[in-house]
Amino acid sequence: MSNDDDDAAFAEGAITLWSNLLALIGTHLLETGMPRHEVLDMLKMLHETNEETVRSPRARAIAGQHLKSVYDALGKA
Repeated sequence: MSNDDDDAAFAEGAITLWSNLLALIGTHLLETGMPRHEVLDMLKMLHETNEETVRSPRARAIAGQHLKSVYDALGKA
């Protein structure tokens, strides 16, 4: 495995952990009474920030997919 493969695997693992944490935080916010649209707006803002700041196109795409999944899950919760 090359260093690039190691770096990519680490980044993908970190993004997966990050999205799981966002799902837990979002669920907690909803359960404590925060309006759903506010939670979803925060996720949209986070996605926009990622699009502007994450340098790797692959990491940006993976993060976007994970955020979309969290957004969809919390939108239906």
